[in-house]
Amino acid sequence: MESLQTLRILHGIAAVLPFLAIIGLAWYGWRSWRGGDAGVIAKALQRIGLIGWVLVAGSVASLPVTGYRMVQTIGWPLGQTWLLGSACLLIVATIFWLLFTTRLWRIRNLALAAQGSGEPIAAGAARQWKFGLAFFALALLCVIAILVLMISKPV
Repeated sequence: MESLQTLRILHGIAAVLPFLAIIGLAWYGWRSWRGGDAGVIAKALQRIGLIGWVLVAGSVASLPVTGYRMVQTIGWPLGQTWLLGSACLLIVATIFWLLFTTRLWRIRNLALAAQGSGEPIAAGAARQWKFGLAFFALALLCVIAILVLMISKPV
């Protein structure tokens, strides 16, 4: 029973930590963007991208492992619809997160180019932000759907 409780704690941490990090990183990015300095924006986006990659990659790697071990320990069959749906949604959320981070890197490159030329960054980055935020919102919706499935465990 102790190993099940440990798995639940690890699984919960892996699920909650990216949410907390995203809130902090979004605040940090917004604060940097509001300043308007292209060098600060580029540095902030680089930090946000790296931290986001590490936390999300760690979460994406650990959630299936701890989830599988919990399912195996409890004795649930892997063919349950909510388990399969959650696994598929995790894959889709990961794809959307990768698309979001590529947009983030493109905006960072625009900020670096604007830093060298002295032009405002907002001109080229608006379209990238719109697509990036759309991918981010879709990834977030997938993760929320996974949490709903995990908490409700429909048959």
